[in-house]
Amino acid sequence: MAFSGSDAAFEGFRLVRRKPLALVAWALLYAVLSLASLFAMSHAIGPMTAWSERMEALDSASTPASQAQVMAAFQGLGELMLNFAWLLPVSLAIGAMLMAAVARAVLNPRAGGFGYLRLGMDEVRVFVVTLVLAILMVGVWMCIWMLVAILLVVAAATSASWMWLLVVLGVLAGIGFMIWLAVRLSLAVPITVAENRFAFFDSFKVTRGHFWSLLGMAVIAGVMVLVISVLSWIITMPLGMMVGHEAWSVGANSDPEAMAAALDISNPWVIVSALVEAVIYALTVGVIYAPFAAAYRDITGAPAGD
Repeated sequence: MAFSGSDAAFEGFRLVRRKPLALVAWALLYAVLSLASLFAMSHAIGPMTAWSERMEALDSASTPASQAQVMAAFQGLGELMLNFAWLLPVSLAIGAMLMAAVARAVLNPRAGGFGYLRLGMDEVRVFVVTLVLAILMVGVWMCIWMLVAILLVVAAATSASWMWLLVVLGVLAGIGFMIWLAVRLSLAVPITVAENRFAFFDSFKVTRGHFWSLLGMAVIAGVMVLVISVLSWIITMPLGMMVGHEAWSVGANSDPEAMAAALDISNPWVIVSALVEAVIYALTVGVIYAPFAAAYRDITGAPAGD
């Protein structure tokens, strides 16, 4: 099958149309995580407020805080953070499940499971591959900015106008290289799921000669996600007002009771808001990830279910 970036970009919508129950499954999975997060946050409002007041008292005290008081304050903060320690690994696990599910839905439509969701070696491999590549991207980005910083220091020291042009070119080149690297690595997850193995850098071989098509596909998918976000804002804004999310807005009076009420999952509006946001998130996941699985399928000509 010939690969068309503009055609693959719409694979997410085609997937949701073919398998609407998959969207339901992904939304329910994210809704469970969202409601659990809200529950944990609502029960942390009181301790966080108490810790904040304790820190303000130490800061406004006439005598400097002792080392023991400072250590006790940081220990209290550490204990509060431990209450949320489970969120990161659970969020990463659910992210791996969703990425694998979308790839599985595109590459193997006959696969079983509710919404193609599973928790097995595919998800472990996707988690490891995405983590390694994320660390690689961050490392490369840091190296680029270190080089740019060196150019900045040299430009400031020499006061040569052409050096500032070199700095600008260095920044643009760094951004361009990051885009190139992201596109060349973009098929790592579909390869990992399709071939049941860790595929850290196999994407380079598959994407060879398809950079511009893949970049155009990613841009189209990104624009569609932006449109979904804008349209969903029309729905989520009034729901947020019903829930009381303005208590969290910048510049609002931080009333602990109002903030806790906005997170109270016993409030039906909080549940409705979480479900609506979960559906929007699930649709976004499909629109973002499905095109790359379709790109792998079309470039390699991999048959469905192979």
